[in-house]
Amino acid sequence: MCGRFVQIDATITRLQAIHEFQLRTDSYPPHRHRLESYNVAPQRMVTVIKGANGRLELEEMLWGMKPKWAIDTARYLINARSEGISEKKTFKRLLNQKIVVPAEGFYEWKSSGAPGPDLRFEKTPYYFYRSDGNPVLMAGLFEQSRDSETGEQIETFVILTTAANSMMSPYHDRMPVIVEPAQLPEWLLKETDNSLLERITATPPNETLTTYRVSNKVNSSRTDGHELIEEVREA
Repeated sequence: MCGRFVQIDATITRLQAIHEFQLRTDSYPPHRHRLESYNVAPQRMVTVIKGANGRLELEEMLWGMKPKWAIDTARYLINARSEGISEKKTFKRLLNQKIVVPAEGFYEWKSSGAPGPDLRFEKTPYYFYRSDGNPVLMAGLFEQSRDSETGEQIETFVILTTAANSMMSPYHDRMPVIVEPAQLPEWLLKETDNSLLERITATPPNETLTTYRVSNKVNSSRTDGHELIEEVREA
C-alpha cells in the first residue's frame, strides 16, 4: 500500500525533463511551495498528472476519497486494490478518470522484533525510491466530491495498489501501481479496457525500486523536512 510519500519541486522539475505538461491556470497555482512535503499524508492537496484534451496537465487534488457508502465522515479511502477493479461498484465508474501521482519516493513500515506490552509490534520506517533515479509515478483514480464544510466541489483521489514483488514483500504485501514514464500517455489518454489495466497494474520487476531505513521522525505526519529521507544505518 502507500500511506505516505515525498513530493517536492524537484519531482516535477525532473519529470518535465521527460514529458511536457500544461499548467492549468484555473487550478494550479504559480507558486506551489505550500504543497512541497517530505511527508505527504492523506487529506492533503498534492500535485497530480491527468489527461485532458489530448495532453497531460498538472493539477491539484485532495488525497483521500469519500465513498458514497461510508456513513462515518472520518472514513476516507486512500488506496484501492487494482485486482478486479473494473467489477467494483465504487471504482468501475471512475475507470476513465485516471491520474498519476508523481513522487520522489514513498515510505513503508516493517514490523520487527517481539510485540511490546501493548501487544503491538515495533515498526521500522523505510524509504523506497526508483533505482534509475526517475520519479515514482503512482497510478490513481479521481472523482468530483463536495467539501462537507464549504460545499465546494473538489477533486479527490485514491492510489492504486498491486501485489508486492519479492523485493517489497518483506516490508508489505502490497505496493503502489507504478507507471513507467513511457506509459504516461497510454495510461492517461487512452480509454480504459482490461488489456490496459492488466499492463499498467502488473507487479513491477524487483529491480524497479530500492530502499533504506529512515528515522522514526517520519512516524508523525506533523514532521517534515529533508532529514526524513536521510538514511539511518542498520544496527
